[in-house]
Amino acid sequence: MLEQSINRRLLLKGTAGLVVLAAMPELATAAPALGNPRGDVTIAEFVDYQCPVCKLAFVQLRKLMAEDKGVRLVMKDWPIFGDASRDAARMALSAGPRYAQAVDALMANQQGLSPHRTDAILESVGVNAASLRAGMASRQAKLDSQLAGTNAQASAFGLRGTPALVIGGTVYRHGMTVAELRQAVAKARAA
Repeated sequence: MLEQSINRRLLLKGTAGLVVLAAMPELATAAPALGNPRGDVTIAEFVDYQCPVCKLAFVQLRKLMAEDKGVRLVMKDWPIFGDASRDAARMALSAGPRYAQAVDALMANQQGLSPHRTDAILESVGVNAASLRAGMASRQAKLDSQLAGTNAQASAFGLRGTPALVIGGTVYRHGMTVAELRQAVAKARAA
């Protein structure tokens, strides 16, 4: 099943990760958002920076956000492709006010990731990767807790891979074209 409405059972399972976050304030770091921070429709994207389909889906999401200023995109960094993905997610989440640029650059990358490659990508958009790495030890537990929270949410939603989108009460287990995204956003607004 590639599309599933969030019914009571799935909602309860999906919020299990949120319950863990609420019970443990140190895990409650908000997921970064792109687009309109006060948008009337929120899209949550579960993404890995090494997933080629995620990169295609992100291009479509960017197109949607360019034409629909009411969309808020919450990135759910879910590094499922190993250590290089986990490192890229930690670095992107550490980029602070440069997060959007970091995400854009990592999603535009067409090569495999390594810490060295991630640093070069981030440096190309003005992120001081050396500084981020120097302070990583002090942030790593918090970042890993945030990634664990996203993993718990993905598991509770029954996600098996990236990309996955949650749009207005429906889980989509695949990338979507702009036309499909428009339909999903319209459905969310109508609900």
